[in-house]
Amino acid sequence: MTEYEQEIELIKEMGLKSSPLRLEYEEKVHALRNLPENLKAKGYSEEQIARIMYGERRELGRRYKEAAPPLFRAYIYAATAAKYGDPLGPTYEMLREKKTCRQIIESASRPIEDLDDRLTLNGFKQWYKAYKNQQAR
Repeated sequence: MTEYEQEIELIKEMGLKSSPLRLEYEEKVHALRNLPENLKAKGYSEEQIARIMYGERRELGRRYKEAAPPLFRAYIYAATAAKYGDPLGPTYEMLREKKTCRQIIESASRPIEDLDDRLTLNGFKQWYKAYKNQQAR
């Protein structure tokens, strides 16, 4: 069985949103809820807290993307880069164009709800075809 076939089977078996790795990631993201009050008590400004929360969430995303199976990881990075122009997601500056510091703080502890709409088995298959075609060049 090829690496691609193994990863397809894993995705079919565990799903995207219900895999143990995804569930662990979501738990860690939810745990960030406690950080803003601790930072506020230490005298951090709302802007500082927003930047820290953003950084913590981005680092969690990076670590858990890196823990994904290799081909699926590459697909996640490609899909994220296609949406945001950055394989790790929107930059802090991009978020500030549309959100207040308070909104960034709040959203940093909420996992993406529509993940299954963004990362799909068919999307993975299409990405893999394009990936293999690009490698063949």
